[in-house]
Amino acid sequence: MTNIELIKQLIKRLRKFSWLIILLGIGFAGFFYYMVTRNVVMYTSTATVFPLNSTTDNAVTSSAISNILGLSDAPKSFSGEASINILELANSRRTRDAVAQERIPSMQNKRISELLIEEHNKHTGFMRNEPIKMPTDSLQLINIASGMLRGGMAAKINKNGILELHYTNSSQEIVREVSYVYIDKLSSFYIDLKKKKAQIDYEFSLKKVDSLLNVLNGLDKRAIALDESTFFTNEELKRYSLPKQNLAQDKSTVQSQYYYAVNNREAAAYKLQKETPIIEPLDRPEPPYDITSKSKMLYMIIGFMLGAAIGIGLVSFKVISRYLGDELNKAIEKASRPKTPPAEQV
Repeated sequence: MTNIELIKQLIKRLRKFSWLIILLGIGFAGFFYYMVTRNVVMYTSTATVFPLNSTTDNAVTSSAISNILGLSDAPKSFSGEASINILELANSRRTRDAVAQERIPSMQNKRISELLIEEHNKHTGFMRNEPIKMPTDSLQLINIASGMLRGGMAAKINKNGILELHYTNSSQEIVREVSYVYIDKLSSFYIDLKKKKAQIDYEFSLKKVDSLLNVLNGLDKRAIALDESTFFTNEELKRYSLPKQNLAQDKSTVQSQYYYAVNNREAAAYKLQKETPIIEPLDRPEPPYDITSKSKMLYMIIGFMLGAAIGIGLVSFKVISRYLGDELNKAIEKASRPKTPPAEQV
């Protein structure tokens, strides 16, 4: 069988069984359409978060951006004062666990962890999610929901230096509620961490001022008692004048320390206010959300082409196998022929 004969037989066979090829294509297209209908439609919310610090620059400046990113005074080691990275906080398990424990009043006051598992179990079956049994242990419930939040939540910094939060779920209501709770927990944790060190400094300055004030009050009482006890004495005598001079020097020293401590207290109070940012979402996670779904037409075309290709292979298999067998027999016959010895040269 020559190559031309092979092509003619293939064309003839494809025409004869074209109905089978089309039928397989339609069958695979229907199967791929069924796969697409089993696909779960996912909704993704987008929220942008920005801190409003009590600084001279309240606009989008490098100082405000570096404050929320933790890049302004990032130390080279833990020996320095560590800065707070908002991305690490957003992706931390502490934040996810706090979100999973929160209750949603508008959704029968259920915990977010319970809502996530219930929504997951609504889309189970063939080519879908594996069912998750609702655990009775609260710790296990939070652990499962934390893993689900990790897969659905994404945080990044955009080109303008603004924090973007994206959350994906199959329920629009859950997407909205979880996004708002996530922003609230992230904001409260970030503010608490930022103001913790400033709060310690402020409390220390308050204690220092109160302590020095008590010392000043004690020195004043001693001065009054000393003045009353030496009222009818000769103040030119050393035994009466030296205690008063020493007491005056001690009061002057403590008083200067007290004024310095008061200044430190005011500075600590200002620092506490400055280190307490107000986290506000610029773009709120409200619908319409980004919808992620597979194209039915595209999958049907892919299924039809795959089915047609399988049909062509099945129909052409008999002709191609016969052609290969003939070629193999010719090769065997040619190899089995005895070789003619070369003619002797005179």
